Amino acid sequence: MKGEIMKQPLRITIGGIAWMLAAMVIAPTPGAAAPRYAGTITGFFDSPVLSGDFLQPGTRLRVSQDNTSTTVGSGIGTSSVAWGDDSGGTLPPSTLTFTGNSFSNAASGQVFPLGTLTYFNGPNSPSSLIFGVTMHLSAGDGIMPFTGPVAIVSTQNGTIDRVTDADLLFFSNFEVPSTLGAFEGTAVTAVIFGRIVGESQLEIASIALAEGQADHGCVDEGPLVDSTLPCASACGDSCAAITLALAGPLCGSEQLPVVLNRRIGRARHLLWQVSGTGSERKARRSVTLVMKQLQRSASIARGAAKKGLISAACAEAIGRAVGNAQSQAEPWLSTRAR
Repeated sequence: MKGEIMKQPLRITIGGIAWMLAAMVIAPTPGAAAPRYAGTITGFFDSPVLSGDFLQPGTRLRVSQDNTSTTVGSGIGTSSVAWGDDSGGTLPPSTLTFTGNSFSNAASGQVFPLGTLTYFNGPNSPSSLIFGVTMHLSAGDGIMPFTGPVAIVSTQNGTIDRVTDADLLFFSNFEVPSTLGAFEGTAVTAVIFGRIVGESQLEIASIALAEGQADHGCVDEGPLVDSTLPCASACGDSCAAITLALAGPLCGSEQLPVVLNRRIGRARHLLWQVSGTGSERKARRSVTLVMKQLQRSASIARGAAKKGLISAACAEAIGRAVGNAQSQAEPWLSTRAR
């Protein structure tokens, strides 16, 4: 299998969490004009890996396979690659497609959605597999592109359940290594978030499920582990509902105070952690801390609006988002407290 095999991953259950950061801009150094960027993200895949490992059903043990002369694939060098068996035309082959976003007025260090990855888990026999590709993302002239490996981890189907039969993509050189899982016979779409930093270098900050994709797959954060099933979390749909309540740019293109960025960033980090835990006690404690961070964020936003640092509309939008998250968290917390 391509990619590192290390400790248990932390889970991101749904794609809304990264949207909290889409409107946040890191404050520029006083007296210095922060660069702004605009353009369209483009991407393509190349360098297919034709030998590696797949996972056996049930045991999830690795089996070596060399497909240098038998792989069925297409689209190498484009934004959409395909591989797998024909299956008599009943199902399309496995595919991986990148669709880029346009962006404007992006500050250096600002996290924004680069585009989406759609991964379809189609029929694959061992002799039709590829085991990885290299992904290239570009933000335009004058900006150094992102290049990184994507390991493709296929599981032989044991018709046990959709999670056990899920196939995986592992991104080892994202800011936080992450795995995108697609349930058998379904297509899952995830949003890639990134930033332009330093000497105009494009980098990827995170990946998260797009809205409404929780029934199609999942995103796990952290190193990949063969023996651990994807998509396992103690707070499951409740964490998904909380993150959906926070989805979307909160304040448009407004620049948020650094202290507010930090506060929401702490909540984001806690949500990442709780999404990966199998302990209900730890999950309940962490969700409680997340809500305290978000409530404090709403208070900071109100104070910032009074001082003229952000608009009243921005403060109200943050308050509504936090209130929606609270309405999702409270039923789950009260249930676990009984």
